[in-house]
Amino acid sequence: MEFFAGEYEFLCNRLLPQLLTSTLCGFLVGYGREKRGRPAGIRTNILIAAGCTLYSSLGFYLAEKNPMIDPTRIIGQIATGIGFLGAGAIVKSDQKVTGVTTAAFIWAISGISILIGYNMYLVPVVATVGLVLVVWLFELVEKKMHKGQPVDPKDSVQEY
Repeated sequence: MEFFAGEYEFLCNRLLPQLLTSTLCGFLVGYGREKRGRPAGIRTNILIAAGCTLYSSLGFYLAEKNPMIDPTRIIGQIATGIGFLGAGAIVKSDQKVTGVTTAAFIWAISGISILIGYNMYLVPVVATVGLVLVVWLFELVEKKMHKGQPVDPKDSVQEY
């Protein structure tokens, strides 16, 4: 068992609490989207959150063990992958562009999850709750603003 001591410590003392926290944050963001029938619901947000946390946690852990390792390079690669996912969520058809909000959610939950991988807990959880509340509040404001207005079919941007 001594052979796995370093891995066991990393898993139990660091990675599991981080993955549980990122799963909670991904669930909170995904639940709101799932409830409204939007793309990138619970499972997608949990997978993005867990993956970003796993990669960033490993990067920071390896940097602690070897100062020659730069964890920001891993974060840069996470950003590249998330940009690819976000771009795949954006679709243009006819005169409409959809999926921009979905891409923004993917981008936001990845940033929150990187903070968790850095061993932060309070800031990412507060940011997640704030994100969910702000989006919910502005959705209500937008509905109130557009209430009673005719929908213009030539409107070139439509959000999910």
